[in-house]
Amino acid sequence: MTTTMPKEKFSDKTLMKFVDGELEDKGLSMDILSAVIKGDEKLKARLDVFVKTREVLTKEGNTLLLNLLTQEKS
Repeated sequence: MTTTMPKEKFSDKTLMKFVDGELEDKGLSMDILSAVIKGDEKLKARLDVFVKTREVLTKEGNTLLLNLLTQEKS
């Protein structure tokens, strides 16, 4: 018997965009906020990872690292 993980309501990419203020879908943003307000602890934990990563990458001195990570592959 194979056990499959349930699909997350919000993708990691969507949550990253939300944390970075780049999520253009306002309805989706409201859905995320609503879930957080309602106490979705799993979602809060997932968002926390992206918030902490963003904090590290945007600290002064880490701009080279940020540029390398966000650079388009040619």
